[in-house]
Amino acid sequence: MMGNKTSNIIIKIISLVFLVCWMIVVFIFSSEVGNESSVTSGNTIRAIFTFFCNDIEYTKLEQIIDIFQPLVRKIAHLTLYTIGGFFIYNFLYRFKLNKNKKITLSFLIGAIYAITDEIHQFFVPGRSSSMLDVFIDSVGIIIGIFIFIILLKIIKIIKNKLLVKKTN
Repeated sequence: MMGNKTSNIIIKIISLVFLVCWMIVVFIFSSEVGNESSVTSGNTIRAIFTFFCNDIEYTKLEQIIDIFQPLVRKIAHLTLYTIGGFFIYNFLYRFKLNKNKKITLSFLIGAIYAITDEIHQFFVPGRSSSMLDVFIDSVGIIIGIFIFIILLKIIKIIKNKLLVKKTN
């Protein structure tokens, strides 16, 4: 049987691996040149609309893609960084810091990564940097942090209820 210290180290390493994998995914998406990135978001919209309206005509579908593409791209930013906020807080949760420090550090790490991501995109052909994207990414980080905290509270409530049942 593994000691408590060993299992904590393993959990920290696994948490770090998830965090680094998320960072790599963001980097890969940000490395797509402008045309590739547009094709990716366009194909996502195309798949959704053809799934629900398989008889939609081509020109109408292309108009829909043009309309929805900016929104889909912003939702992708929010979603990706919500996942990041979750992973960052999950990693820092494993350390002996108070809750406010964990939240603050998680936000700062996520916001700094969002800024570096936008700087990276500035140098990718056909892409640009946007302070709006940094803001959206930062909101995603906050959402991810609070999803993790809420899940912890739910788990604690469930554990307490199970403990009460077990003792009765």
